[in-house]
Amino acid sequence: MEEQQPASGLGKKVIDEATRRRLINNYFKVGHVEFPSWTSGRILLVYIGIFMGIVLIFYLKSAIPTIIFSTMCFVFAFWNFYQFLMPYFKAKKLYSERPLEEQMLYWLIKDLKETVKPKAIENLCLNISDIKPENFIIIPVPIFWEVPGIPSNLILRRGNSDTTYLYSIWRVQILALTKHYISLYKCNYNWLDNSINNETTNEFYFQDITSIRNDIQNIDFKFIDNPEKTVGTGRVFHVANKSGENMIVLNDIPSLQLPKNVAVNLEYVVSLLRMILRNRRFGIEREVAEPQEDKKTTTKEGQQQDPIQHNIEIKQKNLQQAMMPPKN
Repeated sequence: MEEQQPASGLGKKVIDEATRRRLINNYFKVGHVEFPSWTSGRILLVYIGIFMGIVLIFYLKSAIPTIIFSTMCFVFAFWNFYQFLMPYFKAKKLYSERPLEEQMLYWLIKDLKETVKPKAIENLCLNISDIKPENFIIIPVPIFWEVPGIPSNLILRRGNSDTTYLYSIWRVQILALTKHYISLYKCNYNWLDNSINNETTNEFYFQDITSIRNDIQNIDFKFIDNPEKTVGTGRVFHVANKSGENMIVLNDIPSLQLPKNVAVNLEYVVSLLRMILRNRRFGIEREVAEPQEDKKTTTKEGQQQDPIQHNIEIKQKNLQQAMMPPKN
């Protein structure tokens, strides 16, 4: 998961938190705006007001009553025409203010790092000075099914231009890797109002871990916008300890179609933890291939380098160096 400052647009503007949260809400709640129908109830009142005003002009004999009553009819028609158009222009204005996709991705990763990560550090009672930033792995998974405690009208998603989706509610999982143990923090994150609930934590010492594996698991939840269809399968990361307890991290649900900037590949974490376990138990200092030196990636003009693969290689190298047990 890589944070990239947008090159243009709202990313360069300084906006307050309330405005930013309003723009995030607009992104999900304001869809395509269509001009209202000319046969709606409001416009029918406009037609009636104009018709009655014209009739009164031609059929009332006295000038003063004609002016008064016909004017009232035209005012009535104008007011209803105003009420007919204003919702459209308000919705159009809100739609025009919707952030760009790249801006939303930047804000999402920023909020996960600045709101959720500190809560994980607090709940796990971690000393941040002892843990390098690359030792935190943030794994957000969208929630797009019914969840207790979350109103269904807040569980939203919006399609991006590349057939992926952004979501309003997330199940955020944070792995913290230290020299002696692995900690896991989970919570539900409401991006619309920047709130956190349903927090859980777990922690395994390396000497108690018996197995580490990636697996495929069926997910029985039903899409909130299609109750007849299940979410399907997802990739999960299992860590088991001696007591039989499992630490489970849901990594990827293909049917939810996450943007690549948000998706996280845990393959390198599994390889690294296996290496650490073998080091602790058997003194094997190298069991996985050394990461290759970073190479400059040639990209075409206007094309961004894939941040996920690039950072996986850098993080794997840093983690191997930071977590290698000291030699006697």
